[in-house]
Amino acid sequence: MTMLLSLMLAIAPMAGDVAPMPQDLSSVPVIPGWLGRKVSPRWSEDVARFYRRGECSGAVNYEGSQLLEIDMLFLLSGDGKPLKIAPVNARCPEVEKFVSGRILGSLRNSFPKNGAAQPYWMRSQVRFLWSDAP
Repeated sequence: MTMLLSLMLAIAPMAGDVAPMPQDLSSVPVIPGWLGRKVSPRWSEDVARFYRRGECSGAVNYEGSQLLEIDMLFLLSGDGKPLKIAPVNARCPEVEKFVSGRILGSLRNSFPKNGAAQPYWMRSQVRFLWSDAP
C-alpha cells in the first residue's frame, strides 16, 4: 500500500504515544454513513482536471466513464476532530492534496464522536466519476 506520509495533514499537536497508521485497512472500522462519501462525487470535475493533464493514474473505466475510488484513513480525537488525514491509494499528490483540503474545509465536523481519551483510526472512501465524452 502506497501512502504519501508527507501529505498527511497534522491538524492538532498530539502528546504521548499516537496510534500507528494501520497497514491493513480491513482492521480499521468504517465510519458509518460518512457524509464525505456522499458529497465527494460533486468534486469529480475538479479531480478530472488532474487526469486530463496526464498527471495522475488509477482511475478505471466504468460504463464509458472514469471512476476513481480512494480509501481514506482518519486519525480522530474523541470529540470527532480529524488529527490526520491519509489518502491511501490516490497515486496522485495533487488529488491527495485536493481531497484532504476539501475534507478539512467542508467536512471537518462530519466525523463521529466517541469520547475516547486516545486518538483512534477510522476509514471511509471518496469516489469520483467523470466522462470525457463529447
